[in-house]
Amino acid sequence: MIIADDAVAIQWLKSVSYYRLSAYFHPFKSIEGGYASGTDFETVCMLYEFDRQLRLLLIDAIERIEVALRTAVTYQLAINYGPFGHCDEKRFSAKFDHDRLMSELRYKEKESTESFVAHFRKKYIAEPHLPIWMASELMSMGTISRIYGALDPNLRRKIAGEFNTTDYFLCSWTHTLSYVRNLSAHHCRVWNRKLAIKPKLPVGMRWWPYTIDNNHSVYCVLIIAHHLVRAIAPHATWAARVQELIGQYPLVPVAAIGMPSKWRSMYPWNAVAGTTPKLFNEAKTSAVVETELSRLFK
Repeated sequence: MIIADDAVAIQWLKSVSYYRLSAYFHPFKSIEGGYASGTDFETVCMLYEFDRQLRLLLIDAIERIEVALRTAVTYQLAINYGPFGHCDEKRFSAKFDHDRLMSELRYKEKESTESFVAHFRKKYIAEPHLPIWMASELMSMGTISRIYGALDPNLRRKIAGEFNTTDYFLCSWTHTLSYVRNLSAHHCRVWNRKLAIKPKLPVGMRWWPYTIDNNHSVYCVLIIAHHLVRAIAPHATWAARVQELIGQYPLVPVAAIGMPSKWRSMYPWNAVAGTTPKLFNEAKTSAVVETELSRLFK
């Protein structure tokens, strides 16, 4: 591997660690065990930095989706079953582990330092549980996702309608997004990763204007995130920010995250193409990136 500046490389290894950075070496490995001719340390660092910024974009989108889903689930539980409806196991499907939910909430409340919890406990001493609008603020996205999947079908459909999808797909998507959120929050690599929890896709349905070749890629998550963010905030610029990131790293092979070769002409990316034409200027690709990465991720 070509290392132009030893001091820079040493600083990277001290900050990131060799083992962590080595995950980005693999695309450049040759059959013989070394590296393809022309492989340089700077390109590896570029892939790492792209992946880091991609995780930040995913966290941003999933945070919006998580808050909106929590709000919708809280509203439906409160308006239909009252402030403590979540404490009644009969309000959920038979397969739902209600004991686990209540155990989690007791633990979260005990460990919480939130002022609203202390205020409620000081004022309502005899109340054994927090009302749903407080309890839900202590829940993880995974817990919210499980609760949503266990709700009465009519309530699930109402909530799904707010996200411009059906309850069948929203159950699947929130499960996948919770998994991706955990990956991103724990700084795991998302570039060049196949999803362990694959979302269901509504291929062929009129309200689904996207083209996706497979459901195990990060590109699939980007599309789902865009669809849900757009339902929550129609004027959000998240898709343009994804484009901008890709434009800043023209040497990164987008096929490694499952993006089609003609992605720029496909929805939603073509919808914002006219606003940021500078993002689509192709930079000259180095020989090693052009040969090795295109071969691996064709």
